[in-house]
Amino acid sequence: PCTDHVPILLTLDLNLQHTDSTPRCNWREVDWEAFNNHMSKMLEPHPPTPIATEDKFQQAACQLTEAIMETMVTIVPLSKPCPHSKCWWTKDLTNLCKQVSKANCLAYQMQGLPDHKCHTNLKALKNCYAELIELIKKQHWIEWLENIEGNDLWTANKYISTEPMD
Repeated sequence: PCTDHVPILLTLDLNLQHTDSTPRCNWREVDWEAFNNHMSKMLEPHPPTPIATEDKFQQAACQLTEAIMETMVTIVPLSKPCPHSKCWWTKDLTNLCKQVSKANCLAYQMQGLPDHKCHTNLKALKNCYAELIELIKKQHWIEWLENIEGNDLWTANKYISTEPMD
């Protein structure tokens, strides 16, 4: 009705890069004592013997590989990462995040008492959490740069040479 506006049709194609969501071994959560015990049980039927021929060597290598694979399947827990998970996230950050969340709930309950110590505790926890995130991100970046090889070299160059986009 009596307007000079022209409608604009805009189509956005926003494709997100997702991480690999296939379950994989979570080596951080392994109970190494149980792993060693299971490995010992798997190797009991095959006591160490002198290897004199190539066939004996191949047989021993296959037995060892089977024992390792069976132990991995049995003992090592699997993790299915979220498609948006951060590769630098650690268990320490998870624990500190839970502490901040609990402190936040308590501070909300005590919002009527602004001088309560839970408010200063929450502020200190939030600052510690932010500092730890920055530290771990920086450590992850440095480790990635130190172990760089192949095409990642060009990726790093692109990251460094482009303007930051916040």
